Amino acid sequence: MTEFRMHKGARTALNISAALLLLLCITIPVAAWFFYRVTRAKVTVRPDGLTAEGLLTDSVQFDDVERFGVLRIPLAARGIGAVLANMKLDNMGEGVNLVFRLKNGKDVKFIANQYERHAELIELVSKSVRAPRENLTMGVLSWKWPEKA
Repeated sequence: MTEFRMHKGARTALNISAALLLLLCITIPVAAWFFYRVTRAKVTVRPDGLTAEGLLTDSVQFDDVERFGVLRIPLAARGIGAVLANMKLDNMGEGVNLVFRLKNGKDVKFIANQYERHAELIELVSKSVRAPRENLTMGVLSWKWPEKA
């Protein structure tokens, strides 16, 4: 079992976002939830699957994966939002997402480069999943899987 913790820049960006949420009284519960989830954020890769804990939790069993891909989404924001987003994305200027299409047709996605050693994480998952790694592209509202040959 290998764990990849959320890197310092991502933790800082999410903690700043949570602090900004504290300014509005109605969002204090959301801010508390952000602070709590940031302390638990990690990806755990097991021989049979992985669990990605961030603001949300996603789990994948490798035997259930039909297709596996990497989706790169360029950062298009400006201002303080761009600074926080870029910190969260390890100052890469793009989000590197791991996307899994399960045998039941459901897609599971999480941002890989908000975790430490994300290149090692992607390689480890690529070796563990039986499906070949594909490069996905962004469509109008969602990602597009390449056509199967």
